[in-house]
Formats: sequence, C-alpha cells, structure tokens
Amino acid sequence: MFCKECHKNLKDFDALIDKMENCPFCGAKLVRPAVKVAQKDVKALCDALVQKVGDSIFANESTLEKELRDLNAPEFADAKDRLFLLVLKQIPSSMYEVRSFSDGEQQEVLEACQRRLCVDLGLSFEPCAQMLDILQEYIWQKRFSLSPNLFESQFVDPRDGQVYKTVRIGDQVWMKEPLKYKCVGYTGEGLYEWSSVNKYCAVRGWRVPSKKDFETLIKTAAGLGLGDPSSVLMSRKGWEKCNVTPTDNLGFEATPVKCSTGISNNFFSHFWTSEDKFCFEIFPGRVTFSTHSQSFVRLIKDDTAEKKIEK
Repeated sequence: MFCKECHKNLKDFDALIDKMENCPFCGAKLVRPAVKVAQKDVKALCDALVQKVGDSIFANESTLEKELRDLNAPEFADAKDRLFLLVLKQIPSSMYEVRSFSDGEQQEVLEACQRRLCVDLGLSFEPCAQMLDILQEYIWQKRFSLSPNLFESQFVDPRDGQVYKTVRIGDQVWMKEPLKYKCVGYTGEGLYEWSSVNKYCAVRGWRVPSKKDFETLIKTAAGLGLGDPSSVLMSRKGWEKCNVTPTDNLGFEATPVKCSTGISNNFFSHFWTSEDKFCFEIFPGRVTFSTHSQSFVRLIKDDTAEKKIEK
C-alpha cells in the first residue's frame, strides 16, 4: 500500500497498517482501495428480490425501482445496473399480463421484447437472453425458444430446393445470403448479369429489391445510433483486412468480395436493385449506389404478393 500524498511505500508496517488512519510519514489520511467483491448475476439478484417481495415485483416498475435503489449489496452492483437497463427502461410493466395469453401470443411478446433489446438498442444477444429467460421463469412460468439471430428463419426455393437463411429487419424480410439459382445469366459464385435479374431471379413471394427497399434498410441501420450504417450491415467475419470492426447488429451479414478498382482496401459488398443496372454497395465506412455489369442478388419478401393471395 502507498500513501497517495507522499507516495511512500507502507509495506514495512505489515499488520499495523490496518489500524492506522493517517500516514506515519506525512500525516495525510490514508485512503484504502475498495475490496473487490465477487459479482453475482442477474438471475441471483432476481431470486433475492422475489424472495423479499414476491414475483409481483415484476408487475410494478416503481416497486422494482425502489427495491433496487434501496439494495445495498456490493455483490449485486453489476447485476443491478443491468437490471435497470433491461427492465426499467426497455420492458414495460404490462408484460406481467401475458400470463393469461395463449402460448402463441406469449411467444410474440417475447420476440417483440427481444427485437426491442437487440435491434432498437443494439445490445448483444447474451445479456438480453439472460433477462428474457428470467422473465419467462417468473412471469410466463414456461420457456420458449429464442434465436440469437433475432427473427432468423429460412426459405426453400421451390425451383431447385436450395435453402436460404432469412432475417426480419424492421418491416422487411431479407435473404441473409446471395441467391444461387442457376438460370440464364448466372455466371457462377452467386453473380448474375443484369439481363437476367428481373426475368429469372424472383420467385413467388420473393422479389428483387428496389432502390427504395435498400434505402429503407440503410435508414433502419442508421437509426440504431451505432455509427456508420455500413458496419451495422457488414458480416462480422471477412472484413479483417479493411481495418474496420463490423457489428452486424441487424443480421444482414453482407460478406466482402474483392474490388477490381483497387479502392477501399480492395473489398466491398454489392447487390442488384430492380432498377436498370443499379447496385447497392457497402464499402468500409460508407454505403452507396452505382452501376455494374454483374452483381449478387439478395431477394426481399414480397408482402404485396401475400396480400393478393389472401384476398
């Protein structure tokens, strides 16, 4: 231990130092370092709160807030901060009412909360899943499956049986990977010539996205408040040589390909729009539109087609 005033080493005083209030050299008041306490997780904190108040604590935000503020337990310091963030600010007290909902309705509420935490706030999946697990245990009294990829699902192309991962981003549903349907104009490795895009790529329920669709995607990415939209849309792996740290908060997973122009560290992502030879491009640090002769295709779910079928 050192004195913060005279910086003398007090180790020679051994056990006596515990009884001293002032430095034996300069007389300054000794400031002892805080004792590190092993932290308990959010689950343990909720157990303690429920034991004290009962599970109705989740039905009233003001009660929960008061109990947390009154709690003086160093071992729950981290868990308390997390609980404030995930519950008081992001999960409404009305969720307590879902106990009377059907299983399907409860699953919808859970997914809505998951999306609010992960997409709207950009929080990582693990702490969100931990908090939602607790809510399931104390409120729903049952468990439902949670996907670390938010609303990830899959689509089977009826033309060739190819299976594609999909992801819901805002009000849009996108393919998470490039189309690989082998048709006229398909040049291999996922690339299509413009002449084939609007003729052969779309399939029932899925269409080639317009420029406006991509602009909506950009707006959603920018709305997270996590910096440049490009990093939010990039896959977490593949961009290492570009001196960027992608976050892929939306699950779009845009993977890089080599750029023939030699700019932006030689890597970018590009996808056809339905407009004439117009592509959406993702470079490190920016997103833009440009013309190409060949590009990749990411189909978007065609909600208008589904509405016509329903009618």
